[in-house]
Amino acid sequence: MKEIVKKLFSPKKTKLFWLYFVFGILLIILGVVLMPVWDKAGDWCFFKSWGMQAINIAIAAAIICYIALFQFRKLMARSNQVIKILTIIEFILFVLIALGYILNQFKIFNFGDTGACKILGLGLWCRGVIEVFRAYYYRGSEQNKYPLYWLIVAIIFITLGVWLFVKPFLRDIHILWVLISIIYLVAVTCIIDGFLAKPIAKKAKKISKSKK
Repeated sequence: MKEIVKKLFSPKKTKLFWLYFVFGILLIILGVVLMPVWDKAGDWCFFKSWGMQAINIAIAAAIICYIALFQFRKLMARSNQVIKILTIIEFILFVLIALGYILNQFKIFNFGDTGACKILGLGLWCRGVIEVFRAYYYRGSEQNKYPLYWLIVAIIFITLGVWLFVKPFLRDIHILWVLISIIYLVAVTCIIDGFLAKPIAKKAKKISKSKK
């Protein structure tokens, strides 16, 4: 943790230090614009829905990353036909969900205010069901032994997935506030780095050398 903090607050001295301030100020403005407090503002506030739109785009991006980095590799690695069919169904389902979130920006679909939590629940449930089927088809197999601990994890995934889908405890507005908090943390870091990256003035250098 100390190493990470040290790297964050150890910028190189540069004449372009002012870019840190510009970027930090832009992030502060972005954080203000994305705040959900503008939801009840009048028609003059053209950016009042930008926050929730940003969350929808972030969810779609996360699903696409999940599909590309995890599901696609799993799909290619499957040998059992039943497991492969279930993985294909899961793959298509998440592609449609990602597409739905993208189309949501055009008001064609509406996932409501609990989308992220439900999507997480659906993802855990799908993954748990497929792993249970894998455990069933690979039982007693010497070549593809299925560990007991992973079967327990799969059952937990199914239970937790149903709970998150039926009773989502995390609303999209909460995720938005987390996102805004991260934006402000990055903005403050940029501003501090701006001061730290400012080169030492020539006069100050001469004075320090003369003292030596």
